[in-house]
Formats: sequence, C-alpha cells, structure tokens
Amino acid sequence: MQLGRTRKSRAFIYALAIHGVVLIVLITRMESNFESTQAQQLPIVNAQVVDQRQLDKEKQRRADEAEAERAAEREKRQAEKRKVAAAKRKAEQLEKAKAAEKQKKIEREKAAARKKKAAQEKRKREAQAKAEREEQQRKAREEAQRLEAALRDELEDEEQELTAVAQQRADETEITRYIQAIRSRVASVFVYPDLAKGLNCTLYVRMIPGGEVVEARVIQSSGNPAFDRQAENAVRKAAPLPVPADPRLFQRMREIKFVFDPEQ
Repeated sequence: MQLGRTRKSRAFIYALAIHGVVLIVLITRMESNFESTQAQQLPIVNAQVVDQRQLDKEKQRRADEAEAERAAEREKRQAEKRKVAAAKRKAEQLEKAKAAEKQKKIEREKAAARKKKAAQEKRKREAQAKAEREEQQRKAREEAQRLEAALRDELEDEEQELTAVAQQRADETEITRYIQAIRSRVASVFVYPDLAKGLNCTLYVRMIPGGEVVEARVIQSSGNPAFDRQAENAVRKAAPLPVPADPRLFQRMREIKFVFDPEQ
C-alpha cells in the first residue's frame, strides 16, 4: 500500500518535472527568439545545446530515480526473502521445539508408565509376601494349636493315667483291707481241733451285693480235706461278708481269692 502511494507521488513529480522542462524550453525559445530579434549575431546552435543538456540532466535524473526505485524494490524483495527465511527458521524452530516437547512428553509418559508398573509390581510383591506371611502365621498357629492340643491330650491322658493308677492303688488298698476283714470274719467262725495248726488253704469266694456268698470253694488245698471243708463252711457261716458299698469297688470284689490261715 505504501509502495503504491510512493509510485503515484513519483509519477506526479515526474509529470510536474516534464511540464516544468517543457515550460522552460518554451520560455527559453521565446527568449531566444526575442534575443535573436535583438541581436541577430547569436548562433542558433547554442540554444539547441542548452536544451540538450537539460534533457540529459532530466534523463539522468529519471534514470537515477528508476535505479533507486529498482534498488528499493530489490531491497524490499531481499527484505521479504529475509523475512520469509526468518519465518521459515522460526517455523522450523517451533516444529523442532514441538517435536522435542512431544518427545519429552512421550518420555514422561513412558517414565510414568514404568513408575506405575513398578509400583504395581511392588504392590503385587508386597501383597504376595503378606499372603505368604499370613499363610506361614496361620500354619504356625495351627501347628501351635495342634501341639498344644496334643500336649493337653497327653497331659490329660497322663493325668487320667495317674488318676487311674492312684485310683487303682486306692482300690487295691481298700480291697486288701476288705479281704483282710473277710479273712478275719471267716477265721472268727472257723472251728477245728488243734491239729489244724500250721495249715492253710486258698479260697475262691463269689458274692452278690451286700456280701451274701454265692460260692465258696478251696482252689488250693491245705492237704487236709477236713480242714478244707471246715474253711468253706466258715465262709458261708460268716456271710454276709464285709464288702464296700460303692458298686464300682464291689464289682472288683465280686469274685475274690485269698489265703486262709486261721492263726493269722
């Protein structure tokens, strides 16, 4: 737009200059004609030389202006080229910057993905380790409970065994006491001459609750049949025999064997 206005101004100036030159030429010619009438001695060649010089100057001025305009146009084109080149470089730089930023973004995304994957794998390993620890703890608790139960059962069995042994010993002591009482009862009713001194036999006695005798017989003889018979009769005569009231203990004394010696 500025270039167009400049060109119009120059054309206007050129037009004015041309008109001015023409006017000067006309005036000069008029003056030459007037002078020729005043002095016929001036040659016509001089006027023509003056006009040619003005024209050459005008021509040179126009040529200079045209060259200046072409130089300005060339400078403008060079400036446009530089501007385009600068814009191109800037675009390339922007493109490179965008590519670099895009690459950085890709790298950041890859790094974030790797970090996320590493975190997921870490959580997975931690969860697996936790599950393994919990499983080991569960097995340890179960093993401890099993051992505790086994130990408790063993202790209970041992306690029961000790209790049973203690009960058995107590029962045997009690039964021995009752058998001794039965032996004394039988001896108190035994009648036999002095010839029985030094004799003894082993008796088998079967009873019912309350001490009543169901069966009494010699299972190991004294060697004296009369002594043996008298011993069996003494067992029956001594009934009911002293027995424990506890059914459990009596069950163990329902059938007894003991050595009968009337002198003891």
